[in-house]
Amino acid sequence: ADTVPTLALAVFVSGVAISPTFITAFGLIERHVPPAMLTEGVTWVTTGIGIGIALGSFAAGWMVDTFGPQNGFWVSVAAGSVALVTVLAGQCRLATPDCDPSECEAAIVPAG
Repeated sequence: ADTVPTLALAVFVSGVAISPTFITAFGLIERHVPPAMLTEGVTWVTTGIGIGIALGSFAAGWMVDTFGPQNGFWVSVAAGSVALVTVLAGQCRLATPDCDPSECEAAIVPAG
């Protein structure tokens, strides 16, 4: 991005991707996490997103300080590539029917 309008457009396009990502993530949580553990599942994903944002900001800042402003965007390219590989690796697991709580790996502990 050589100009401010081009940078604004790039940031806008990046921002447009956030809403569908959140909708998809929370839909997957609802589909795969037993109802008794839904709040915990949402909390884990929300925490992971926050950590990812913090690490991405750190990495992009380091890239900008070390290699210049235009190279900071390579962090986004690398993160997108890792996300794509992760999705492709877990696609079979995510495409399975709804999770049956009695067959899930995580045990449901009743509140008491």
